Amino acid sequence: MATVIGTGISTKLDSFAAGKDAALNAYYQIGKNDPGIIIVFISTIFDQDTAIKGVHSIIKDAPLIGCSSIGSVSTYGCCRDSVTVFIISSDSIGFSCGMGRDISKNPRLAGHDAAKQASHSKHNPKQAYIMLSDSLAGNNTDILRGSQEVLGTSFPIIGGGACDKSCFQKTYQYMGNEIRTDSVAGVLLSGDIKLGIGKSSGWQPIGKSHKVTKVKSNIVKEIDKKIAVELYEEYFEKPFMELKNEGICSLGISYPIGTRPDNAKEYLMRVPLAIEENGGLVFNADIQEGDDISLMIGDKDLVLESTKEAALEAMRDIKSAKIKFAVMFSDISRLLLLRKDAHKEIDIVKEHIGRNTPILGCYTFGEYTSFNVNESKSQCQFNNQSISIALFSE
Repeated sequence: MATVIGTGISTKLDSFAAGKDAALNAYYQIGKNDPGIIIVFISTIFDQDTAIKGVHSIIKDAPLIGCSSIGSVSTYGCCRDSVTVFIISSDSIGFSCGMGRDISKNPRLAGHDAAKQASHSKHNPKQAYIMLSDSLAGNNTDILRGSQEVLGTSFPIIGGGACDKSCFQKTYQYMGNEIRTDSVAGVLLSGDIKLGIGKSSGWQPIGKSHKVTKVKSNIVKEIDKKIAVELYEEYFEKPFMELKNEGICSLGISYPIGTRPDNAKEYLMRVPLAIEENGGLVFNADIQEGDDISLMIGDKDLVLESTKEAALEAMRDIKSAKIKFAVMFSDISRLLLLRKDAHKEIDIVKEHIGRNTPILGCYTFGEYTSFNVNESKSQCQFNNQSISIALFSE
């Protein structure tokens, strides 16, 4: 049998019918093979619990993970306002799931718990971990650190933050019949498989660089010894209350902060989630005191070029092995920038990995992927505005 992928997408308005329809289409594509894992991405226009019940009305026994998203990514393109069901059936890959809860209370423990539960897999060798988290709930760097305490700092971790349709208000994570917020869900892939990972961004700095002069974890208090929010006030000529009322996250998704740890070639991007009353900026991951930072901006041509770079990097990693499927996560900022050209990103990936290679994924608010720090590709980081592609072969 080897590995077979089923993909089902439904835009039916009824939540149960959409879940059932997507699951039925995916199940049909794997024939008489047993599902190894179900990966589900559901738009927040649907009732999440009802849609999952629709999925389980067709596939009852296989493990399931997933999250909410503004849209799915597949071989068929990008699809917004949908329920998307991916099924992986394989006799060479083992799957083991885990969930960590209460990110807002202890993000590190939540990441640790999910990875610990997933790591109980009896399959060997352990190859990769897909992690889907509520990136609005807390410090995503700490979620990653918690998972690395279990899996190791060089273990391949891919995935991203769940997102929604309504300007970053509430997201959902799934495991089995459980649907939660403020949580992280993960699946560990094990077996005799090979892996290639590529990632890139395409965002560029604008204006002069600045210095982070006071910080507490993921809250930047001061930039250039001034109240942190003044960076956005001055650049966009908007007063504090206007930025606060409009929502700094909506602006920051297009104009994030970029930093280059240890003089790396690539920027790590951070998006402000909220503004404190004293003008501090709450980011979705760590920024270090003393970091040089820049405001960043996206360009359509550079973003599409970065997609090509990510695909080629993943291909170099996997060398000449036959690709069975690809897992792809693209930041929501890329979808908002590309708009009607969003399909071009998927077309570029297909051009390099093979037009008939199954693609599984969604749009995320931040991505977990390897990052070049001091030319070391094994270090995994949380990054925004990026695309990450993982290729799997047997």
